[in-house]
Amino acid sequence: MSRAASTAPRTPTAVAGVWALFAAFAFLQLGNGLQRILLPIRGEAEGIGAGAMGMVMAFHFGGYLLGAKVITRALRRVGHIRVFAALASTASTAVLVNAVLVTAWSWSLVYLVGGMCNAGVFVVLESWLNDRASNETRGRILGLYMMLMMGGTAGGQWLVNVGAPEGFELFVLSSVLISLAVIPVTLFASSTPPMTSADSMPVREIYRTIPSAVVGLFFCSFVQSAATSMGAVYGTESGMSTAKVATFTSVAVIGAVVLQMPLGTLSDRYPRRAVIASVTAVSCLLAAFGMFVPASGNLILLLNFSFGAFVFPLYGQFVALANDWIPPEKRLAAASGMVMVSGVGAVLSPLVMAFAMEAFGPSGYYGSLSAVLAALVVYLLIRIRVREAIPVERQSTFQPVLARSGEIAHSVGRWVRHPLHEWLAHHGRRHLQAPEDQVEGGEGGGTTV
Repeated sequence: MSRAASTAPRTPTAVAGVWALFAAFAFLQLGNGLQRILLPIRGEAEGIGAGAMGMVMAFHFGGYLLGAKVITRALRRVGHIRVFAALASTASTAVLVNAVLVTAWSWSLVYLVGGMCNAGVFVVLESWLNDRASNETRGRILGLYMMLMMGGTAGGQWLVNVGAPEGFELFVLSSVLISLAVIPVTLFASSTPPMTSADSMPVREIYRTIPSAVVGLFFCSFVQSAATSMGAVYGTESGMSTAKVATFTSVAVIGAVVLQMPLGTLSDRYPRRAVIASVTAVSCLLAAFGMFVPASGNLILLLNFSFGAFVFPLYGQFVALANDWIPPEKRLAAASGMVMVSGVGAVLSPLVMAFAMEAFGPSGYYGSLSAVLAALVVYLLIRIRVREAIPVERQSTFQPVLARSGEIAHSVGRWVRHPLHEWLAHHGRRHLQAPEDQVEGGEGGGTTV
């Protein structure tokens, strides 16, 4: 047995070492999940239409982009624990302000601040988890992290049923849950991780290397942002009860758990673009079918469950597609560019979806999703004809990454960096040199693979 294998921490031990981070993340997801569904339901009761709610959600995702960019400066000055406590407390306060000032403009500004704070605390937690995980335990730890993320979001959405959205009790509950996240981090978390450099790779260069991944990340982030932010607006505009809106939004997240790994494994074993195009086509058909399914019945719940099961794995598949073509030594730098592409899609989505629902009614929700996915299918089919795929045996390994509409995006670089760093340490850089034709040609031009 090698020394690396003998000294590697076992998964239970590794999980025990980061339990405080998992507990904090669970509280955050419960509080944020509740607020995400509470605002559209309360907005409907206050007469705030779909267009105004789209603006609110766009500001929120804009806050995620800003927060993920500026948080590193604060981390260098005062450290992870203090930054986490300050941001979580501010995000908790923002929830209470939303309960007092009930207007579209005040919600937009406060939700912008809340988005910045939430992005910051996720940067802290995710960098911490990656630092504490070893090469042997990282996959399992990140798997538990993803399960907590999806389970906490769904659970938080279900909490809307424990009180009246027209009152302030649910806002207080959301604030309390976010505040509770501070306790395990400040009292029980161990030493904080070191700061890493933030290199970047221009989006133009990424596009020249792998245009399918850039376009795909934009469109799939657009769709996933709509599913997580405007799904509740669709439910309220369709006349669903509070309980049914919570069920409608949560089943899409639960559906993501079902096919996340099977579809990812499929994309590892067969030409990835073909698998992605097939999954996108199924998602497009489901969205088109949703335009004709009445919101009053239970079939709409099954449809949204299936839609989430196919749509949410796309982000991780497009990240894997990008890593198929980008040289290993440039993957960390490329991650920030992919973050920006994903974030722009997430910010624009609520605005476009709100306009569609204002113009065409609730059916504009699924209609717009179907149109976007159809455009993505056509583009992928064109790219498959224009450029051959790389051999399956040279494809990178799928990672179960969810876009989270801007929440997970900033961590993609860390998820790429640490496995690469440890592989280099054990096997040497020469094993990670990409084939010459892959590096020089890429999907966008040069030598055909």
